[in-house]
Amino acid sequence: MLRRILPVISLWLLSPLVAEYLLGSMPVSLIGALPVMAAMYGSAALLIREGARRSGGGWVTIALLGIAYGLIEEGFITQSLFNPNYLHLRLLDFGYVPALGTGLPWLVFVVTIHAVWSIAVPIGFAEALFPARREQSWLGPVGVGVFALIFLAGAAVVARFTYQSLPFMASPGQFAGAGLAVAALIAAAFAWPRFRTEAAERPAPPSPALFALAFGAGSALMLLEHFSHALLAWPWQLSVAAMIAIEAAFVGAMALWTRGRRWNDRQRFALMAGGLAVYGVFGFLTDRELHGAADLVPHSLVAILALALALLAGRNAARSDRMAG
Repeated sequence: MLRRILPVISLWLLSPLVAEYLLGSMPVSLIGALPVMAAMYGSAALLIREGARRSGGGWVTIALLGIAYGLIEEGFITQSLFNPNYLHLRLLDFGYVPALGTGLPWLVFVVTIHAVWSIAVPIGFAEALFPARREQSWLGPVGVGVFALIFLAGAAVVARFTYQSLPFMASPGQFAGAGLAVAALIAAAFAWPRFRTEAAERPAPPSPALFALAFGAGSALMLLEHFSHALLAWPWQLSVAAMIAIEAAFVGAMALWTRGRRWNDRQRFALMAGGLAVYGVFGFLTDRELHGAADLVPHSLVAILALALALLAGRNAARSDRMAG
């Protein structure tokens, strides 16, 4: 029984730990909120993984559903896409587009980090910890229903707390636009399996190259968000174009390196570890910006925990490859 639920518990907890605490958005002093964050983030990651595994859509389905999740959280739950002074950070001032009712740089950035680091990286992390169960479903019909209800409860708690702290309500048109985008993404995610191609026997790129690609692309995105409009004073359109170019290059590399190629567990782990390392590095910068230097010591504990779990996942991935070979 424990072996069946350990992957579920791991992903349920890893998603909020990576998405909020390793990034530094939430200080360690608020670790008591982890169950609520897990109810929202972790349940979404579990449901997205289950949908992808059951439909056979793989990582394309996970990515599309991850983007949809980002729009749900930031468009409906926290409304940071539409609140001009969310957390008093003025996130929409840079590149505000009246027709969309949001700041385009923030839209591209925040939806990307949710799709990658709130959903995809934790799923890859949990699967690296339990490589023998990577291809399996982790939830039955009852589990899917339970975690769907837990997600709704967690989302409701976060939405209520956010509204009480920052009274703001988006317009019906903004909600409708976000809802249509979410519906289109979900439909595309589950239509994807019809267009998949079968894998062949060519090897994937070496693990160091995959780690470097993930870390380099993620770091470039973070640097753009942190410094482009503050230090370079370039037009916001250039920031958006640069972020989209980075994402397109990464997606193009993944398409090239997955089509007709055979991946092993160490290669999958290396790609996930590269993404995780981005938050491991930039989390200290985010934490200092939001919470001050005093929080850096407790934040280090989260980084050490993530590193220890990553080392365990790497060992498990290597052992899995040895057994398969």
